[in-house]
Amino acid sequence: MQRRYWPALLLVALLVSAFAAFACDDDDEDDGEPTATTAARETPEGTAADGEIDISGIPELEDGVLGIGSDIAYAPIEFLDEATNEPVGLDIDLANALAEVLGVEAQFTNGVFDGLLPALDAERHDVIMSAMTASDERKQQVDFVEYFNAGSGIIVPAGNPQGIQSADDLCGKRVAVQEGTVQVDFLEGTTEDPGGKSQECVDAGDDAITVLKFGTDPEAVLALRSGQADAEMADFPVAAYSAQQSEGALEIIPNQIDPAPYGIAVRKTSTELRDALQAALDQLIDSGDYAAILEEWNLADGAID
Repeated sequence: MQRRYWPALLLVALLVSAFAAFACDDDDEDDGEPTATTAARETPEGTAADGEIDISGIPELEDGVLGIGSDIAYAPIEFLDEATNEPVGLDIDLANALAEVLGVEAQFTNGVFDGLLPALDAERHDVIMSAMTASDERKQQVDFVEYFNAGSGIIVPAGNPQGIQSADDLCGKRVAVQEGTVQVDFLEGTTEDPGGKSQECVDAGDDAITVLKFGTDPEAVLALRSGQADAEMADFPVAAYSAQQSEGALEIIPNQIDPAPYGIAVRKTSTELRDALQAALDQLIDSGDYAAILEEWNLADGAID
């Protein structure tokens, strides 16, 4: 599928107007208690809610529940509403819509991002939906149903005292990131392609990047605000939201890095579930519901075509 990417400055402006009423919850403890975010709909056996997608014979859905593992501390993609302590965000709304099409109930279980794929492999979740970039390395472990596009963003203290304008300016700097994310891969490299941006700095005669890793994105942002880090990296819409929520303490560098798709992660053995989710997503796209959900979060420019 062809993909398009939103202008960075426009996204920041949209986020500022759209998310002022929300705040990100720092609690990322996995208490093992799933959260049902929509009621299951009664449908005839072997049919979906609209009678178009046959889910009979899909083991993961036999109980009428789509169990979703997620790190619900990544606003505006998924986070806990301060007023209700309920999950909200793009992934939550889209998961509910997908579940409704399939005639089942979406249940989110909160967990630390770095532990989500092992938990999926251990069959503690049916799928992972957590702003997870469908990277080539992850595709060796799981299959993906791709549903959104986002690059990485950099946030810095107000006034940008270090003069950071791009990833090239991170050489010799302390950069806070969330453990297990594509931002770690970008800075340090992967098993197949070690070194990353930090090694590029060294090869160019500059100092290496000091990568500070944290269990959650809010912890990484706090490290920046406390002076422990010079910059923080996260997915661009999340970084923009963090800057907006900082009440002027932080600002975002208006350049996206390496835009790539988010995907719903599915075990490679769960081919029937993967295909059903893809069919449900296609139905939401065709009906206009997908576009409406993205518009609700002012993230329409991250839509897949």
